[in-house]
Amino acid sequence: MYHRILPKDDPRYHREEPGMVVQPDTFAMHLETLGNEFELVSLDDWCQRAQQGGSLPAKACAITFDDGWLDNYEYAWPILQQKQVPATLYAVSELIGTRQKFWPNRLVTILQHPEFNSHQFAWAKQIPTGVDRELAAQAIYQLKAFNDRQVLDWIEQAEQALNIELSSHADLMDWQQLQQLAEHPLMTIGSHTCRHMRLRADLDEETMHYEVAQSQQHLAQKLTQDVAHFCYPNGDFTDAATALVAKQYRSAVTTQVGINHLSTLNWHRLLRIGVHEDASSSATQLMARVACWP
Repeated sequence: MYHRILPKDDPRYHREEPGMVVQPDTFAMHLETLGNEFELVSLDDWCQRAQQGGSLPAKACAITFDDGWLDNYEYAWPILQQKQVPATLYAVSELIGTRQKFWPNRLVTILQHPEFNSHQFAWAKQIPTGVDRELAAQAIYQLKAFNDRQVLDWIEQAEQALNIELSSHADLMDWQQLQQLAEHPLMTIGSHTCRHMRLRADLDEETMHYEVAQSQQHLAQKLTQDVAHFCYPNGDFTDAATALVAKQYRSAVTTQVGINHLSTLNWHRLLRIGVHEDASSSATQLMARVACWP
């Protein structure tokens, strides 16, 4: 499971949580290393073959990307093409082609603002503050205890108080770029909801249905192809969410760590292994991670 692919000399690298980024050279090494140990497969192809009783490789590995970051198009996509490795990218349908940012990135901008004072906002008094990436990651983690609507309200209040305007540049792909990927046989586009709302127990049924079903419809219409795979935002799900997703999609991936064994897997709660630069910058680190070692 990947999120962002950025070199260290890119300013975006230093504005992102440490656990979200892999450098391009490291990503290329990952594909080489994984390719030596596994058959690198298309998740869509693997799911179809497995569900239809077809033959499967003994050890398969599928590459996935969450969110639809522009840097995936800039840095990861050329490497995937060069090495002819298939991948699945889960896009947040209503954010594609906009300058909107996910609330964790908006929070980092707030924390790094020169006029930010944690005592100015009640919600900020109990979280770590400062420009350090690790502290920002801790703050994001703590705010995830609250539902998205509450967090977004706090973020918007702080942005207004600090006069933080919408960014002039896009962090995510536009529709033309996503369409280019979708048309290539190496890439499968899946849904990551409409607005990256976490499918928690405190999300109302109407919103949950909208996030799951409308995102599929929106992507299918824009890309003129079926959208059969889903990714739970932040890995959050409930029994109700999984039941809804199962009605719409062939598969769904979580952020729960593990290996998917055909005899025991849940098609709509597939396990994944997240990798990031600090934990996978060498082949040894990567394989320890993939082996699900601590």
